Amino acid sequence: MLRLRGGGSAGWLSLLPPVVALSASIGLKQVIVALLLGVWTGCLVLFRGNALTATLRTFDTYFVDAIADREHASVLLFTFLLGGTIGLVQKAGGGIALAQLLQKLMHSANSALACTWALCALIFFDDYSSILIVGNSLRPALPALRVAPERFALIVHIMGVLLASLSPISSWVGLQNGYVSSVFKQLGRTDEPFVATMATIPYRFFPLLLLALLPLLLLSNRHIGPMADLPPLPPPQPSSSSSNGQAGGSGDALGALEPKPGTALRPINALLPFGTIVVVTFAGMLLDGAAKVAAAADGPPLTLLSALSAADSINALVWASAAGWLVTLALVLSQRLLTLSEAMEAWMEGMKDVLEPTFVLLLAWALGAVIEHVGTATFLAQSLHSGLPRWALPPLVSLLAHAISYACGSSFGTMGIILPLVGPLAHSLGGGETDYLLHCIASVLGGATFGNLCSPISDTTILTVLATRCDLQAHVNTITPYTSLIAALALALGNIPVALGLYGPLTALALGTLAIGGLLAVFGK
Repeated sequence: MLRLRGGGSAGWLSLLPPVVALSASIGLKQVIVALLLGVWTGCLVLFRGNALTATLRTFDTYFVDAIADREHASVLLFTFLLGGTIGLVQKAGGGIALAQLLQKLMHSANSALACTWALCALIFFDDYSSILIVGNSLRPALPALRVAPERFALIVHIMGVLLASLSPISSWVGLQNGYVSSVFKQLGRTDEPFVATMATIPYRFFPLLLLALLPLLLLSNRHIGPMADLPPLPPPQPSSSSSNGQAGGSGDALGALEPKPGTALRPINALLPFGTIVVVTFAGMLLDGAAKVAAAADGPPLTLLSALSAADSINALVWASAAGWLVTLALVLSQRLLTLSEAMEAWMEGMKDVLEPTFVLLLAWALGAVIEHVGTATFLAQSLHSGLPRWALPPLVSLLAHAISYACGSSFGTMGIILPLVGPLAHSLGGGETDYLLHCIASVLGGATFGNLCSPISDTTILTVLATRCDLQAHVNTITPYTSLIAALALALGNIPVALGLYGPLTALALGTLAIGGLLAVFGK
């Protein structure tokens, strides 16, 4: 791990990399340049202002390490394989056929968004899987219904991240359980970590109220902030498909991934590949987790829950994307829709479509690493670590989790930094009271999802943009008012009064939901 040249702490200078990246992203509206500046600024801090060394380390250390990390490489491979599969599905006419099929269920923009919400609810076990599968599956059907990409991205992003973060069967629960277990060991408590992790859910006011917001938006069809002022979408262009279920057109102006004239449009050519990806992802997580649980000498008994908790979702996603590609290739060749050469060309064209977003993801990882090395999160956490009254800790912990997750773009990193600091303080201030300790832990676990949803350097933000084809800055601008509003309500109606003992968490959630409905009715458009 790199250290500050000459030793010592970066102090307030550790805030510069995320501040520079975020400011440049807003000011320049060029996220790649902004991320580059953020990484370079972090290297400048690490190497005491030596601009040449900072430039060299930006490329030969942080870029290389971002690619060399096995988990990062797996995500990149999965994204490229999925992009190639999508390209092949489009070229075979599966995308157009799926759009025609879904349009029978989605008769309006609002019904299309409701279908999006329902499909996200079915893929609750992993945030990456939900975002990429739902975004890529439904996106082709939306332009004809004049669905704004920003509204589509809002639902895909919130549902994908928050359901996985709250579900007792997901790729998140194992890490959360590990963090809680470490806190209990630190405090000498013998509570069952998994039971305690699940017991924090009623206190996670921010993600629960944000999930409650979505059905209220769909039912009222009212929005606030920039989302309410989106310009009307243009009417859809005439479809290149003919009424007899074949691709039409003259053939001289076809895009690289549009079906050839006369191609039979069959929904199975999209449903089977995407269905394969969903099934293999879930089955792969089960098999991977089961093998790890069985190999552990003193591990928990093998159950569905323990298998999913121990699973490596990244491996499962790579298997799933590879299986989806091979199934699509078999379908295309068996139906003689494309030759092998044409199929491979379409596959490569699909990969090109995800090249820019994956480069942004790579830069985001590099920035996350440099932020960790300069100690941004530790500096922020330690600045608010002492001198707090009992009631103030949960709301301040939530604010700290919001700030760190936004600056770092990582929920897991935020949890790992804050929980070891908050655990002993909550135990001391609360006199060992379990409910108070759970409230403080929940403030970290729930508050840490804030940055994952609205930070432009978050991996799930970038993956949402990749899957929905929504402009990055537009997505950040339209989702941030909602996350900020819900964060404020979670503090005002949840963390503060519950910490003061005015009422319990369920009452807080009910009041928060009523407040959301009232605000939409009064201020929504």
